[in-house]
Amino acid sequence: MSSTKQSHLFIKILQSLSTYLAYIGAFFLFAMMCLAIVDVAGRYLFNKPVLGAYELTEYMVLILIFSFLGYAQNKKSHISVDLFMMFFPERLKVFIEIFNHLACLLIMILIVWMGFEKAYEMVGTGESSPNLGLPTYPFVFFLVVGCAVMCIEFIKDLVRILKAEKEHDINEP
Repeated sequence: MSSTKQSHLFIKILQSLSTYLAYIGAFFLFAMMCLAIVDVAGRYLFNKPVLGAYELTEYMVLILIFSFLGYAQNKKSHISVDLFMMFFPERLKVFIEIFNHLACLLIMILIVWMGFEKAYEMVGTGESSPNLGLPTYPFVFFLVVGCAVMCIEFIKDLVRILKAEKEHDINEP
């Protein structure tokens, strides 16, 4: 298989992974909405709120945030402010973009590394939520997966930027 076909396959698999994680996030957003409705209705209509609703909402927010990281990067839908970028020369814009992606990649790698260590530690200690007794390590592992997908997206973008810059240098007289 040629390297071009391999890279297209890799990108397609990554997009699928990002999309599946986004579906998981959408499901948990819906579940969080349903939990809030049931909790509020139970509290005010029957004077019986849902036990552990606050804990469940915390975990669902974590899943929601980290499931959409890679998808948002893939679709380039993160907020970016390029107010001054229009005044910079092209070479400086490319340098800033590469520097930005490398800095973000480094931070995400540190989060993956520290998150994995923390989750592994939680497995050993058996840490759980105070009210429901849910183990917390699966949610930290989910954070690790979401950030790892984000790292792969940053690497993919860096390769794309460098490839475009190389082609620009070749085509430049």
